[in-house]
Amino acid sequence: MLGIARRLKSIDDGYFIFLNYRTGKLEVHNDKNGANTLCLVLPYDALDERTVRRVRETRIERARELIAELERSQRRAV
Repeated sequence: MLGIARRLKSIDDGYFIFLNYRTGKLEVHNDKNGANTLCLVLPYDALDERTVRRVRETRIERARELIAELERSQRRAV
């Protein structure tokens, strides 16, 4: 678990992992600017390489690419 946390910090030093006891889900937060914000809720029960990949995939730098992927998926579904 600590190795995953360290790898997330290497992506952005504001990232931290939180276990939400109410939902039982692992969450990734970023407090870079002093605002404690939820970045994503992990769909996995354990921290592993999938966590690092998911965080990289969902970073704001990829927003345009993610929106384009969603639009392509929606067109195919219609």
